[in-house]
Amino acid sequence: MFLVNKAAELTGGVVTDAQANLDPSTSAPIVNMQMNSEGATEWARITGANVNKRIAIMLDGVVFTAPNVKGKIPGGRSQIEGSDNIEEAKLLEIVLKAGALPAPVDVIEERIVGPSLGQDSVSNGLNSMIIGYVIVGLFMIFYYRQAGSIAAATLTLVILFILGILAGFQATLTLPGIAGIVLTIGMAVDANVLIFERIREELATGKTIKASVDSGFSRAYAAIIDSNITTFFTGIILYQFGTGPIQGFALTLMIGIAATLFGALVISKLVIDFLVAKGYKVSLG
Repeated sequence: MFLVNKAAELTGGVVTDAQANLDPSTSAPIVNMQMNSEGATEWARITGANVNKRIAIMLDGVVFTAPNVKGKIPGGRSQIEGSDNIEEAKLLEIVLKAGALPAPVDVIEERIVGPSLGQDSVSNGLNSMIIGYVIVGLFMIFYYRQAGSIAAATLTLVILFILGILAGFQATLTLPGIAGIVLTIGMAVDANVLIFERIREELATGKTIKASVDSGFSRAYAAIIDSNITTFFTGIILYQFGTGPIQGFALTLMIGIAATLFGALVISKLVIDFLVAKGYKVSLG
């Protein structure tokens, strides 16, 4: 690892030639480098100010070699030593020549493309999310009656929580992110289904509605938390090792799981406990 200046003292554009050879006296691999007049002047100044110090030769942000300056080099002709073999010297020759061949970028054509294709995909994704929410909500209301209505309302809050957290992180809602929300919609009511079925079982034993609600929630906790935690771990792995779209899906999924647990285990229970305490009859279908 080398500590280098942020701006290069000299660029490869001043290099006119570079040749890898063997030193006739020592048979050691060397690279002879020649610069133009402008580069020779700067090279003399740079080497004169850095005698017995290293000068890094870099390409694409990577230090290829850092030879030691033995003395001031006037005239622009230099000899670089230190290569382990002739193959390494030839690679250094290629690096020096590559730096001397800048690739110009010219604007040949410029067009502005409308976002119609991307907008269609996002619109279809949002439509699928809305349709999924409506179908799941209607099923819960039809099957579990009043308790299902509570679950559908909680699902609305869960979606708002997800969107609010994404907005707080200034995240962009992409198509994979919408897919994560759609998956969360199904997972959110899954927790409510477990809870409501547990409450039904408790009511069938002859318990009161309040005792059944308390027992149903407490008995469903373990299954709900276990299933969501394992999915959350999968989301962490996807986010850690995935790329952009996969990370967007994983992030939305993890936020959705956290919001789902809060909605099912806290909001739904608070609403049902409130209705039971006020004497309202909570129908479970």
